[in-house]
Amino acid sequence: MSENTFVLSLSENADLMQELEKFAVEKEIEYGLFISASGKIKDCEITSIEPKGGMSRIRLSGENEVNAVSGKIEKDKKNKVAINLRVSVGTTDFSNKSGQLINGKAGKALQIGIRKVNTSKIIKA
Repeated sequence: MSENTFVLSLSENADLMQELEKFAVEKEIEYGLFISASGKIKDCEITSIEPKGGMSRIRLSGENEVNAVSGKIEKDKKNKVAINLRVSVGTTDFSNKSGQLINGKAGKALQIGIRKVNTSKIIKA
C-alpha cells in the first residue's frame, strides 16, 4: 500500500463525520479522496438532488451495507476540514440509496479507504 493511502477502521457507533475530520487533521490531509469502503453504516442521513431540481433528504435507521463511496476531504482557506462523502448504501429491502452523507455512525466492520493527494499534483484544465 502506498504511503499516501490509508484505511480507516472505525469503531462501532463512532460518529463518522467527526472521526473523518479528526483523521484528516491527524494525518495532515490538505486534500484527499475517498477510494473505497466496506462494512456497515448506522442511522445515517443522506441528501440527493432530485431530477426536477431541489434537494431530498432521507434518514436510514438501523444498519445498512455500504456499497461504494466517493468524494473528497479538503481544507478550506480558513484551514477548516470540509468533508464531501458520497455514499451508496444497500438497504435491507435490497434497494439502494445514494447521495451525500450528512451524518451517520459506523456499523459493524466499517473501513474507509482514503488517498492523500499532494496538492501540487492537482492539474487544473
